[in-house]
Amino acid sequence: MEATKRNKTLILGCASTGAKFTPANHRETGDVLLDQISTGATIKNSAMALLAEANTLYGMGCRYYHYHARNPITREQSTNNEIYQQISRPLQHRCSEMILSFGASRNGPEVRESIQEYGEWERISQSSIPLHLGGAHYVTMQAAVELQLMCEAERLYGEMNLDVIDSEQFMKIVEDYQPSDRLTATSLETYSTSKGADYGRTSPLIQFEVYRSAIQARNQLRLFHEVEWVQFPRSYALTRYAVEHPQLRLGGSGQLNITLLFGFSPRLPFPKSYAEFKHVVDTARRLEYDLAEPGVQKRHVSIAVGAAVLPQQASEHVALLDVGARRGQPACALRRLATYAAQPDSGVDVLRFGMEDAPYAVNARAERQGEVRLTDNCELAETVLNEVAANGASIETDHDLIFERLGLNRVKQDFFHEQRRRPLGGIPATAA
Repeated sequence: MEATKRNKTLILGCASTGAKFTPANHRETGDVLLDQISTGATIKNSAMALLAEANTLYGMGCRYYHYHARNPITREQSTNNEIYQQISRPLQHRCSEMILSFGASRNGPEVRESIQEYGEWERISQSSIPLHLGGAHYVTMQAAVELQLMCEAERLYGEMNLDVIDSEQFMKIVEDYQPSDRLTATSLETYSTSKGADYGRTSPLIQFEVYRSAIQARNQLRLFHEVEWVQFPRSYALTRYAVEHPQLRLGGSGQLNITLLFGFSPRLPFPKSYAEFKHVVDTARRLEYDLAEPGVQKRHVSIAVGAAVLPQQASEHVALLDVGARRGQPACALRRLATYAAQPDSGVDVLRFGMEDAPYAVNARAERQGEVRLTDNCELAETVLNEVAANGASIETDHDLIFERLGLNRVKQDFFHEQRRRPLGGIPATAA
């Protein structure tokens, strides 16, 4: 009997808190609703509230949970790893099949204070926490500030378009480029809150060393590699650089998850069409192959997508759907993202929603189309679930199939055993 072909399935992912929408990152405008959204007034901060919400999301089919630690009192970004652990440990117990991801693109006053006192490693120190001690399967190692490496490379070698990145010329750049130790104030060309793009003073060399240390930490812990793209094709250039560089070897374990945050910046705008969306997804998939051996798959690349659109830009992104069962109907950015991801040939594995990316709901009624209002992660989950179902796709909840989908099965057999034996990548605890 011929096997029945499965419809398109997606892993449902929540980006629960985020780094951008905090009180200190937003200058109040006097617009009460906009200020509430942009200061993260509706983002849950206490461990109790977050865990209760995560449990509800798990019941709705969510199997990927992305989390940025926030001080529960000030609601600002924090480098306190105990906050991460307070979420991870009970989540692993209550929602045992949830794939956990920690954010690393952290800024804000409390983050800057920690970095001033302890160094740049504070920004991504959560990458070295063992899973059973409150760590995560993934940590987004390609924090936005690390794009500083490619900004310097562009000044030295010229702008890097896709043709350059996929050429022998880029292989030469990887070989020749030496990150400088020049300290500069770092901000990003992003759509952001008033201070959300400020990452303090750092240098390309510092970022290179931090990136290398984070990759090494994940390898030692037998945990997995993940990056976020916020400036296409610059993000592609940095990931290609990290994959090819002999001292980095991002994805060297054979697996890499790439999260595409559409709408985060002018360089990665929210796509006007499904074709634009697919172009970025397909480009990310190229990283399964090295430039020197384009016909030999070296790693498995999985793709997560998010709609990172500011509330004041929400109405601009209401547009007619150009694919799917609701083609020709107007839809906000999040609904369009879900529709794109649900297409059979989308190439998407994880459909991400949440308060990190777009912490608001968009009114769909014709007379008030594009207006925003307060919401929470559970309502956003309902929104994407409705769009996925309308397009004939479904949500994957089978843990074994999710591990296979994300390329994790190759390490599943010895994952927990080795990670416990070598929690810091050193001599096994049983050796004496």
